[in-house]
Amino acid sequence: MLSSGEDTERIPNQLQVIMKNTLTLNLIWLVVAVAAFLIGSSGKTSEENQAAKDVNGSKAGLSSRSGGSSRSGSSGGGATAGSPDGGSSGSGQGVTVAQYQQETDALRANKMFADLLLELKSENAREVFEALLEKQRKGGDTGQQMGLLLEAWGKLDGEAALAAVNEMGGDGRRRGFASISAMKGWASTDPVAAKAHLDGLEGGFEKGMLTQGVVSGLATVDPEAATAYVLELDAAREGEGGDDRWRGYAIDRQMEAIAQAQIQRGMSQATAWAESLPEGSIKASAFDQVAESYAEGDPEAAADWVKSHADKDYAERAVREISEELARKDPAAAVSWAEDLPEATQASAMRESMGRWTREDPTAAGTYLTTMDESPARDAAVSSFAQSYDREDPSVAAEWARSIGDENLRTQTLESVARSWVRSNADEAKAWLPNSGLTPEAQQRVVEEASRGRGRGPGR
Repeated sequence: MLSSGEDTERIPNQLQVIMKNTLTLNLIWLVVAVAAFLIGSSGKTSEENQAAKDVNGSKAGLSSRSGGSSRSGSSGGGATAGSPDGGSSGSGQGVTVAQYQQETDALRANKMFADLLLELKSENAREVFEALLEKQRKGGDTGQQMGLLLEAWGKLDGEAALAAVNEMGGDGRRRGFASISAMKGWASTDPVAAKAHLDGLEGGFEKGMLTQGVVSGLATVDPEAATAYVLELDAAREGEGGDDRWRGYAIDRQMEAIAQAQIQRGMSQATAWAESLPEGSIKASAFDQVAESYAEGDPEAAADWVKSHADKDYAERAVREISEELARKDPAAAVSWAEDLPEATQASAMRESMGRWTREDPTAAGTYLTTMDESPARDAAVSSFAQSYDREDPSVAAEWARSIGDENLRTQTLESVARSWVRSNADEAKAWLPNSGLTPEAQQRVVEEASRGRGRGPGR
């Protein structure tokens, strides 16, 4: 460990070394989200149907292969829906499944498909389903459309929609996500029947996926009922024991669905909901989900909300979410925010914030470290700095690591830096190791782990 005098003399030299190194900024790929088509209610009222007749000039409907008929007069037969452009399809009397299958323009095809869904009937949902299967067999990407169809079909006939999933072929994961869509639709219109179907299944992958569907469906119509259901499920799972990792994953996905429904009602509604939950893994998941969305829209307000709960165990994940979002926009502000947190959650926030700041501007980050008093917060910040800078200059990173006050964290950080150093320049690292302050056993372990590509250290 550096004495205070050594610290004062050596850190400016370290900063000079840092200033000579330029970190390459990582470009962030922007992912353009394709908006999903909104599925309407499972059917229209008689007044809406009459209005549709007046607009289109004829009744828009879907024919089924089991004997239903369409009066559209469109060539190609099959299910029909209101024309996507008020008659530009040529017939002026609706879109058929055949027309949708033959359409090569992606925008028009998506509009046609949306119209088919909005006019879907239980008698001919299968026809649209088979059309999608055929399109998939020809190489079309129908994953999103299939999910929308199964959700709409599930609202009309949940059992039939779930049975159709078994005909999809492909891998079990794809069928699992398809079954979630079908069950989501079913649970949103008839939760009693959907739950009864679920209760009749044995535990396993299928039941786990369908449970997610029930929660998602309930959340769209009654988030409070969905929350009560998840609490009930979790109590039962806790009594049964089992794999905690799967349990945690399931809770996160279920709470994500409910959180999004609450957020749509307003952020004040979402935060009040999260605060009202009993302490434990479910509340931690809810805080995490709400904090992530809150921080994307209003990071300052989100930071204030999470900070007011930061001394609680359930807020630990939310603290990391806020740290990540603040650091993405202003790493210095994120570090300053982390310094004011309670010690219980401070370390994780500091690691996230200082790590990003170091990657973006190591000189500024290092300068800030020189202003920090000895404390657990400084130790966490230095550890993060050293591990983020070890690829640029491992000797400087190692010197910073040696200034950490906490012996365990200092050792963990030195080992992490040493492993990185051995990978980048084994001869140089091995020459440094005897003077690193690490025990001979730790030095040997570092070399062995580095050769196997293992270990990055605390928080990495």
